[in-house]
Amino acid sequence: MKSIHTTIFAVISLATIFSCNKADAQNDGNTHPLTSMAVKSGGTWYHADIDHDDRTASIGSIAELSSITEVRYTLIPGAEILPDPASPEWEWNESQFFTILSPDGESEYEVVFTALRTPDERGLIFSDEFSEDGIPDQSKWSLCPFGKSDWCNQMSESYDQAYVKDGNLVLVGEKKDGKYLAGGIQSKDKFSFSFGRVECRARVTRHPDGAFPAVWMMPQTPLYQGWPDCGEIDIMEHIRQEPHIHQTIHTHYRNNLGNKQGTTAITPCNYWDYVVYAVEWTPDSLTFFVDGKETFTYRDMKLENEAQMKQWPYGPGSSYYLILNMGLGDEGTWAGPMDDANLPAVMEIDWIRVYQNQE
Repeated sequence: MKSIHTTIFAVISLATIFSCNKADAQNDGNTHPLTSMAVKSGGTWYHADIDHDDRTASIGSIAELSSITEVRYTLIPGAEILPDPASPEWEWNESQFFTILSPDGESEYEVVFTALRTPDERGLIFSDEFSEDGIPDQSKWSLCPFGKSDWCNQMSESYDQAYVKDGNLVLVGEKKDGKYLAGGIQSKDKFSFSFGRVECRARVTRHPDGAFPAVWMMPQTPLYQGWPDCGEIDIMEHIRQEPHIHQTIHTHYRNNLGNKQGTTAITPCNYWDYVVYAVEWTPDSLTFFVDGKETFTYRDMKLENEAQMKQWPYGPGSSYYLILNMGLGDEGTWAGPMDDANLPAVMEIDWIRVYQNQE
């Protein structure tokens, strides 16, 4: 089998065109018959980026397709994929068509393998692909500590709720022996940065009421002391059964002085499938994205009385670290009381990457 070193562009014909797009999909995920696909090569899982509009599933570059040893996929109930790529006899080609029969009709998907840009091309300064089963890389991450705040008052401080499996960081919220336990990891004191782009590919596979998964950032080196003055950057938060995710910034200017306009975005998306959440941070702005589409930008207003207003704690001199966590709510919290019957809550993270211009 030859190596694959070039991007393969696919144009396919569809047996069935569905009328609803990603933003209109309901949060049960049943509009699209193929909900996930991944292949394992050399001990690493490669998760497909599925475009339901084009009916393509793009998987990262694999040097030898003959090295693929395992295939996993999920379909909506009642659906069947033909031919079955998980069969022992299956041999992969660079571009492969599959037919999916489902209660909604017949669809044709094409799976393609695409060359990835090398890290140097985008200035990769930090990444974790979560490719080795076990505990997260301790040179990059530590467990989120238990605390009094709503997001961490159920933290287990245990790898039982924060572990790597099948190419994903798995963050769990559950109840054991009458106690709520939530998992989370952070890069505090191990990695922080100033200005760049964070991208995180994640899915929330179980989301009962009270669940509160998040991908976010807090200051390692704050310009102002104390929360919310120090600033907070929420790249993705999801609560309850809401059909959307939240992206928000927190500052003294917003939270204490009430200037909330333009500080948040509420974006419908298929959060139960893999979605890439991102923020681009410059000295003068924060721009948020969902699957590459800009959701909102928050800018430095350059206020003359910045020292009192504390509108822009994200300027030169500040640095921020990463937090990936599952949270569990309670009465009176944003996420609300827990739906114990539908626990555990689960978020899976395929990868997280931080890029910075190398100028």
